[in-house]
Amino acid sequence: MPLNFQSTKYIKQLHAQIKQLFSQCLCKTIDDNYNPYLTTGQFDGQVKSKLTLTNSIQFPVRYISILQKLTSFHVIYQLPLGSVLEPIGLNQFGNINCDLEEFFNQMNLYENRKSYEQKQEKFQRLSICFEEIFNKNTLHCFTCAFLPYGSFRLGLNGEDLDTVLVLSQQKSLENKTNLDQTFLRLRYQLPELTNLILDLLEKQIHHVFNNEIIDCRNIQAIYPILSILFNDQTRVEIFVQIKEVSILDEIDLLSSFYEPIHGVHDIERLIIYVRYPIIFQYFLTFIRTWAQHTGIYGQVYGYLGGFSWAILCAYICHKFLSLNTYSFSLEQFFILIQKFFSIYSQFNWTYESLCLSTKIHYSDPTNVGNRGSMRILCPSPPFNNTSRSTINSTRNLIIENFQYVHNIIEKTKNYNDTLKEILQLSNQFPNKTIQSILQLTLSGQTISELHQWVGYMKSRLAHFLTDCEEDCELFVQTDTKIEIRKKNLERYYSIGFQVNEQILSRHRQFYYSLNKFLGQFKLCSFRSDTMKFSYKLMSINVWNNQRTQI
Repeated sequence: MPLNFQSTKYIKQLHAQIKQLFSQCLCKTIDDNYNPYLTTGQFDGQVKSKLTLTNSIQFPVRYISILQKLTSFHVIYQLPLGSVLEPIGLNQFGNINCDLEEFFNQMNLYENRKSYEQKQEKFQRLSICFEEIFNKNTLHCFTCAFLPYGSFRLGLNGEDLDTVLVLSQQKSLENKTNLDQTFLRLRYQLPELTNLILDLLEKQIHHVFNNEIIDCRNIQAIYPILSILFNDQTRVEIFVQIKEVSILDEIDLLSSFYEPIHGVHDIERLIIYVRYPIIFQYFLTFIRTWAQHTGIYGQVYGYLGGFSWAILCAYICHKFLSLNTYSFSLEQFFILIQKFFSIYSQFNWTYESLCLSTKIHYSDPTNVGNRGSMRILCPSPPFNNTSRSTINSTRNLIIENFQYVHNIIEKTKNYNDTLKEILQLSNQFPNKTIQSILQLTLSGQTISELHQWVGYMKSRLAHFLTDCEEDCELFVQTDTKIEIRKKNLERYYSIGFQVNEQILSRHRQFYYSLNKFLGQFKLCSFRSDTMKFSYKLMSINVWNNQRTQI
C-alpha cells in the first residue's frame, strides 16, 4: 500500500535515525534508494483481489519492531515512538499476562492516572510557555527544544519531572533578532548565558502560572537547574543545555548521537537495548520500589540513582529476555528478578565495570565523571560512571542487600509469595553495626525556605561522606529520608558510624572534615537569618530513645 507524501517523509526520517543506531544491520548499497511501503497482509503468494481505498487511513504507531530472520522471524528490538513511554497500567496493551497485572495491582505498583496526568499537563503547558519566548520570530540563529528525560520519559512514577531545554546554534547568522544578538554575545561565556536563559524562563513561568506555584528557584549545584514546585505537589526540574554549531548535517535535533542531549540520548540508547520496553518498565518499577523500601536508592545519599538502577535492569533484560516473548507471565517475571539478584550479588563490584556498550575505551578514574566505588557506565559516549557518588561503605551496603534477597529467593519456591516478601523488606537504618549517629537539624521560617535549605545540605553531603571514608577511614551509613518530627518547620537528617561517639569525638580528622562541611552552611549565598542549622553526636541508644519519644 503506498504511503502519502507526509508519511513517506516521516518514515524516511525514521529510517535515517535507525541507520545511525543499527548501521551494521542495514545494507548501505540500498540506502539511497529506500522507498517505504506499507504491507497490510500477506497471503503466501496466492492471488487475491485488490483492496481499493477512496480515503487515506490514519492510525497511531506506538512501536517500531526490528525483525531478524533466523529459523523464523524474531523481534530483536522494539523502538517506541513519541517523547514519552506510556506508563504501565494505563491503557495497557502488549504481551503482559493478567497474573502479572494482578500482582502489580495488588502491590499498588502502578502510578495512579491523576499523578501521571498532572505531570503530562505541566510538561505540555511548560512547552507552550517556552514557545512564547523562544520561537521563529524571536530567534533566527538558534532553535529551541523542550524534552523530557528520566523517570517520566520511561513512563515510571518518579518524584520529579526531569526536563531539558536545548538551545542549538544554527550555521546561518543572518537576520539576527535582539535575542539572537544577546545570545551570540554570550555564547563563549556559558555560565552567564545559562543563567540568562534560566532568568528568562523563571520570569515567563511566574507570568504564565502566576498563583499555581509554591516555589520556583534557580539551584546552583554542579549544573544550574530551575526547580518548580506546583500547588498540586508536582515538581519539575529544568536543565539548560546550549549546543554550538554542529559540523554534521542533522535531520533534526534528536538525530545527532554525536552531540548527546543531557539525559535524553542516554535514555534512548537504554530503551533500544532492553528489547521489550514494556517488560523493562515492569522490571524497573519492581526493582526501584525494592531499592527505595530498603534504603539504598538515592545518588545524593551515596547510593545508586534512578539511571544506575535502569542500566542494571536493562542489562538483565537484554541478556535474558527471550527473542520470542509473545506473552510475559508472573513466573517469567520472577525468573528475571531471580537473574537480577543472582548476577549482582556475585558481581565483582570492586574491580569490574558494568557496561551496555561493547565500544568502551579506557577512561581515567581520576576524572570527576569516572569516580565512585561502583562502576555502572552510561550507554553512550563518553561512558561516564553513573554511580560516581558511591563510596566503599555504601557499595558494601548495596551488595549486602543484593545477597540478602538472593538468599531469600534460593530458600523459597513459591514465586508469588517470594516477590511479595522482597517488596515488604524495609530500610535497615541504622544497621546492627552502627554505634553512633551524627544528627543534623535544619530549620527555616517557611516551607519554601526549608526546602531550599535541605536541598543545599544534600548538595554538600557527597564531599563530606567521601572525606569521612577516605581521610578519616570510617565506615558510613547514610539515611535516605529527611525526618519531620514535632515541628513542621524543622527537618532532621542522620548519618551512622561504626565507632562509638567517644572515639568519634576524639577523632581529630573527623572534626576537621565535619567543620569543613558545616562551614559551607555559614557561607551559603542565599542563607537568611531565619535559616538555622545545628548538629549532635550521640550514641545509638540515645538516638533510639529520642525517636521513641516523638
